[in-house]
Amino acid sequence: MPDKKVVTKSPAGKGSVAPTSNSPYQLDNAQVLKACKALLKYLKGKKAESAKSKKANLLEDPENPTPETIWLNLAMKKLVTDTKRLKPARIILPHPLRDPQTTTICLIVKDPQRTYKDLIDTMPSLSAVIKKVIGVSKLRAKFKSFESLRLLAASYDLFLADDRVICMLPAILGKTFYSRSIKVPIPLSISPQERLKSEVDSCLKATYLHLNAAASSSLRVGLSTFTPEMIGENVSAVVERVVEGGKGVGKVGVPGGWRGLRSLHLKSPESAALPLWLAEELYEGSDVLRDGEREELGAKKAIRKAEVKERRKRKMKKRQTMVSKEQK
Repeated sequence: MPDKKVVTKSPAGKGSVAPTSNSPYQLDNAQVLKACKALLKYLKGKKAESAKSKKANLLEDPENPTPETIWLNLAMKKLVTDTKRLKPARIILPHPLRDPQTTTICLIVKDPQRTYKDLIDTMPSLSAVIKKVIGVSKLRAKFKSFESLRLLAASYDLFLADDRVICMLPAILGKTFYSRSIKVPIPLSISPQERLKSEVDSCLKATYLHLNAAASSSLRVGLSTFTPEMIGENVSAVVERVVEGGKGVGKVGVPGGWRGLRSLHLKSPESAALPLWLAEELYEGSDVLRDGEREELGAKKAIRKAEVKERRKRKMKKRQTMVSKEQK
């Protein structure tokens, strides 16, 4: 039986888009739009209820409240074992989550840092968003304590890093940065230096998929200030890149594409997960044991266990022989 998705029928109207074919391996745009509307309605009601209550958030600016993030959750049928896929995948969104006018960036570069500081000073568009440039050696020497790293993480909205030094940062920055995906430094290529501006612009317009060595992952696709149509377009762009593009070029995304995907859900940090797509079959034919195959695997396992036991006996006997010779 082929995989099928769960589709809730929506009334015909403006913004309701039917699937382009009867294939189960595609998003139903009407279902996505319905989920976006329901989630935004929940967030609006939650905000109104919070405003009526006496408990106010003292850390939030009442004139410029922070919008809630909307996440797309991907559940896969198998664990991600290909280490090439664990590198963050950049996905350009039609409606970016960050405002270039207000986002502050810290750029971590290869030594010497003065080269890149002088380069950024010559570009007003870059100097307006990149507020700090720091080399690896200075980062290692100046930010040693947990408190200094915590203050650094809280001082900037986005951290970008030269891809030539990205592998050195986990040991330097530690869990202060890597325990929260929003503060994990994003790799970009700044060699040659002429690419710096285009790379920074792409980072501001993109969301990132951080696949783990697990069967599920999440990425940001919208804000509570977006319209349902804007969130739906971002979801479609992400699915096109991560799910449909997972089969081929670049080794990014879901292994196996649609057939390797178990479900897609949309949610906010405190809401229930709303289904966008569900696979009916959780296992493929190759994952199901044939008649008698379980017994064959059990017999092979018993043989391997006996071989390991025999090798250990031979090693122990060899050690005893060597000890007895030394004693003589």
